[in-house]
Amino acid sequence: MGRSRRYWFPLAALGFAQLVMAVVALVPETPAAGDVVYAHAYQLPQGLSGLGAGGAGWYPTDAYGMWSVPAAALGWLAGLACVVLAVAGWYWLNLRRAGTPPRPVRFVLGTLGALVAVPLLDLVGAVELRMSGDTRGPLLAALGLLVLAAYERSWPVFAVTVAFTLVSVLLPTPVTGALTAASVLFAAAFAVLLRRPRDTAADTP
Repeated sequence: MGRSRRYWFPLAALGFAQLVMAVVALVPETPAAGDVVYAHAYQLPQGLSGLGAGGAGWYPTDAYGMWSVPAAALGWLAGLACVVLAVAGWYWLNLRRAGTPPRPVRFVLGTLGALVAVPLLDLVGAVELRMSGDTRGPLLAALGLLVLAAYERSWPVFAVTVAFTLVSVLLPTPVTGALTAASVLFAAAFAVLLRRPRDTAADTP
């Protein structure tokens, strides 16, 4: 699997998701009645009081005291869920074309497990590690890239993962990080597609 070119699609899909999230973040928001008021005091349940107002920021409340998740975090969760579904479908089609379709039950359970893992890991990062939403999202995406690198046994994907993580987390603004990370992913995807045929003789269709 290390010589396969099919992993261009996961890289491009994540890059496209990054672009969409960056564009959405640039659209100015107009608060409407009932929207989350982030200046409102935090209301923490017993056992989570250690987060305080300087905590991970996962639990601001609206005017009715209802818990809510910041839009940026929801954007990352929705974007990563869409990428997981798209990549699962891509690999299903590729494996069927190769004549080695995966076992349906195992494949579906694995896909559902990945979808459930995204919000769970995000919650762990928020509550236990006290990470901001702008950090949790890229780290979740980087974790997915590491899984891809291990599955494809690809050192280039690992290198892309390192570059993706650095530009996503270290650049001054989330939008700048997202746009730069998307450029890295698209460049890597095109590099995979443009590899010379002699490097892909063992590719899986």
